[in-house]
Amino acid sequence: MTGIRLEHLTKRFKNQVAVEDVSADIRNGEFVVILGASGSGKTTILRMIAGLEVQTSGHVYIGDMLVDDYEPRDRNIAMVFQTYALYPHLSVRKNIGFGLKVRHVERSEIDRRVTAVAELLGISETLDRRPSELSGGQRQRVALGRAIVRDPEAFLLDEPLSNLDAKIRSSARIELKRLHSQLGQTFVFVTHDQTEAMTLGDRLAVMNHGRLLQYDTPERVLSHPTNRFVASFVGSPEMDFLEGSVEPTGGSYTFISGPIQIPVRGVGRPGPVTIGLRPWDITVHQAAGAGSVPARVAGVERLGSSDQVFLEVGPPGAPGPGGLPAPPLTLRALVRSYDFEVGNMVSIGFDADRALYFTADGNRIESMSAPTRVG
Repeated sequence: MTGIRLEHLTKRFKNQVAVEDVSADIRNGEFVVILGASGSGKTTILRMIAGLEVQTSGHVYIGDMLVDDYEPRDRNIAMVFQTYALYPHLSVRKNIGFGLKVRHVERSEIDRRVTAVAELLGISETLDRRPSELSGGQRQRVALGRAIVRDPEAFLLDEPLSNLDAKIRSSARIELKRLHSQLGQTFVFVTHDQTEAMTLGDRLAVMNHGRLLQYDTPERVLSHPTNRFVASFVGSPEMDFLEGSVEPTGGSYTFISGPIQIPVRGVGRPGPVTIGLRPWDITVHQAAGAGSVPARVAGVERLGSSDQVFLEVGPPGAPGPGGLPAPPLTLRALVRSYDFEVGNMVSIGFDADRALYFTADGNRIESMSAPTRVG
């Protein structure tokens, strides 16, 4: 068991920067998820750790060992790919033991390790089958078994659940977390799926356009995103954003955006800002209440345990270049009452204590220098 350290890691392909100046410490036995959209650089980082790509600059340490000049086979890192890369003509038993065979491990030791790993993964009954005879979930376990049997320093997993259907993926996430707990080894897992990231990761590394934007626990990434991109990328349903300004009002400060007025908590400098609210921090009522804002239900998405309600606030905007008026502001709220239908007129409220504030360039405002009271 060992940790991994990345120091100012950069990778360029001709004129394109795939990864730019990424530094991160992955602790011994930690499950770190690298989260980002396609092209964000997450898989390139994984491949540089494995030695499958050579970094343009920066360093990779496995434990205390600088491995920049080590070949992949000498890094003792196991990688599980999205496609599993199983040998179709070999049995499950031979697929799992293949890496040991090419290292000239004794046959009896190979059999012992393969049997133990198959029992750990619950695939003992498949050992004499070929990959074509297995379900997607079983093939994924075989790929994991082939990695585990080598007893590597760390595991690198490149979207290994993406080929599974939704039901199997859910159970596979739980099994993978259990496996990590049993093995106690370091896992680095790449995904674009925030549900996987939030479920599996001890810490998340959120990537965008080759840059590491935030490296923190799932709870901190959700509640204290470093910028607007992270706030919008992590969290489901997606965060609502409102453009407006903070203005002094009667001895305190208020965020104002059209008909919406939200008391400001802990932010006291007037000026233009963007406010962010999670859909579960917006309340929807049939009747108007103090401080509520009228809205029209434009859509309802039934999610089972709750409804996602799309709300139009205020009148349409001024006509654009084509002569058509701009659509009204649309927000989404998460509700559990199931009482709302398209066309309903409702009132909405906001949890001011949970609002996040962002500057024009997208950075989150931790605090402002002015006091929260006017005067």
